[in-house]
This record gives sequence, structure tokens and C-alpha cells, in this order.
Amino acid sequence: MPTDHVPPPSRCERLADIASRWGGSVEIAANETRTDYALPAHVTEEVREFFSRVRSAVSGPDLVARIPGGRVAGSGIVLSPDGAGIARDVSLDFGQPDTGHWLLSRKSLRRPQLVSGTVAVIASTLASGYSHWLLDELPRLLALDPVDQAPQLIAHTKHEFSRTALALYGWKGGLIEPKWQAHRQCEQLIVPSLVGFVGRPTVRAARLLNAFVQPLHTGTSVYGERLYLSREATRRRRITNESALWAELESRGFVKLRLEEMPWREQINAFRQAKVIVAPHGAGLANLVFCRAGTRVVELFNREYVNACFWRLAAVNDLDYRPLVPMGDVPLSDQPAGNRLDIEANIPAVLAALND
Repeated sequence: MPTDHVPPPSRCERLADIASRWGGSVEIAANETRTDYALPAHVTEEVREFFSRVRSAVSGPDLVARIPGGRVAGSGIVLSPDGAGIARDVSLDFGQPDTGHWLLSRKSLRRPQLVSGTVAVIASTLASGYSHWLLDELPRLLALDPVDQAPQLIAHTKHEFSRTALALYGWKGGLIEPKWQAHRQCEQLIVPSLVGFVGRPTVRAARLLNAFVQPLHTGTSVYGERLYLSREATRRRRITNESALWAELESRGFVKLRLEEMPWREQINAFRQAKVIVAPHGAGLANLVFCRAGTRVVELFNREYVNACFWRLAAVNDLDYRPLVPMGDVPLSDQPAGNRLDIEANIPAVLAALND
């Protein structure tokens, strides 16, 4: 092994156990909770059965840990001071069991860079993208006490939405952008737990987010009450017959949005004022957390990638959620291999979902 590298971690642990074993502290804000997500009222039996497999989830406890000498690798992976343990409950690896993590299979890590003073970490896996930032990373910032800020924060800051949130929070310390190859050992590391995350949203996280963005509410939106979220500018999960679908939606008073081109404040208010939303599965639907109860949501899927995460978010927010999955012989799947496939909209089914 090169002298500038060290062995990778060898096991997965819980954050609280690492903090306690290394002389740190743990402050619990909320106990472990079980969330039962109501199944959609308007859904085929096939999709209902598919969603039933994941209708409950356990999250928490919500806590803030302080670890002397704690380490952070890559995009927010928290390690024990000796580098042997991964705090798996705050180091997401989607698709892996709680006893597994991709970092365990690495041959080595760069020798850690020492960071003096106190550092807080909220950065999370995939949170350079919007949905994981909004539902995984931002609630961790809100779990920190603003009057007890660390001098430095490891967080994703490249996008307008993250900079707007940090300014609204009033963050005054330094900022460290997470990098895939980075490995840092902090004199004192503060780690808030995940307050729910994509796929396991909680009522507490939804309330934290909505209370936080209250100052950004305008009470109006220039986009009206009927929204269509287009993915025509993306490279995956596009609607193959979008021109025909849009012709029908436009004639019914819908406005087409490209969320990636909109400031965060406008996104929040657009969803807050919406009464009906039609969209293919995509990150922009994380904004459902800002919708008012009863908003109708029609989400379009390919049979080979039926991801239940936004159904669960809609259930937490008491929305009128209607998933549309085309009929076919291919079994329903939520495996990542189907994540890039485009979607053909069943236009009569979309219109029926709007009218009944």
C-alpha cells in the first residue's frame, strides 16, 4: 500500500455507538419512530401490491453526535476516529443492506487530511442533486442549533438552492465542499443524524422543511394551479410522446415547467400554490413536500423503474397521489438498472386521472 494511503473501513456501525466508544456525546432530539404510508386510493391492484411491500419504515432516533477525531470521507461518509468503522445510519448507500457499504470494498483511502477546530457535516450521498439535497441533506442542517454553529461545515454548496438555504439559515462559518476522493479527520466532528431521507420521509422532516421556507412564501405563483413538469431537457426518463401529451395538457390550462431553470423560491411557491401536478418520475417531485394537503399528483412511470419514494412523500403530506404505470408483461421493478429508461405516457389514463 502506498505510504500516502491507509486501509479502508472494515465494518458498519451506528453513529451513536461510535460517538460513545470514542469519548464523544449524543444528544437525542426525537426517538425512533415507525411511519405507515397510506396506499394510494386511485391505483391498479398490481401497483398497490407492489407498493405494499414498502408501506412501512422505521427511522431515527434523531440525534446530534459529537466525535473527537471523527473522520469524513467522500460525499459525507462518517468514519470512526481510527477509520475502521462506517457510521452506516448517516452514510447512505442505496441498494445495500445496513451491514454493507461500497467503501468497504475499496483497496485503500488517501491518508486523512487533518482539520483543526470543530467541523459539522451534513453532506450526504447523491446530495449534489436536488432531491437528495432537499430530503436528505437540508433537514440535517435544520437539526443543528443555529446558536451553536461550528466554525466549518461540510455541505454541498454549488447550486443556487443550497446557497439560498444556507443564507436563509444564517450560516456564518466556513464551508467545505465534499469531494469523492476527500478524506478528512476533524479535531471535533459534529454529526446530525438523517431526519428521514429519500424513500423514508417523515412527518418531522416535512414540518422542519416547511417551517424553514416560510419566509420564502409569496402567497402567489405566476405558474398557476396546474403544472406539468417536463424532462425534455434531460437525458433520461423523458416522455417519448410528450408533444401529444402536452397538447392535451396545455388545452386544459396546464403550464409546463423546467424546474432546473427555476430559482428555488419560485419552485417552492409553484408547488405551494398548485392544485394538480403531472410529471414523469424525477427529482423535481421532491418539491411535493411543499404542497398543500389534497393536491392531486399524477406520476408517470416505466414498468421497469417504479420507484415508490414520491408516493411515500405524498402520503406524509396527505396528497391525492395517482401513479400511472403502463400495462405489460414485464414485471414491475424498482432496480436501478431501469433508472435511465424513457416513459411512454398513456394519455387517456392521464386525462382520466385528471377528471375523476
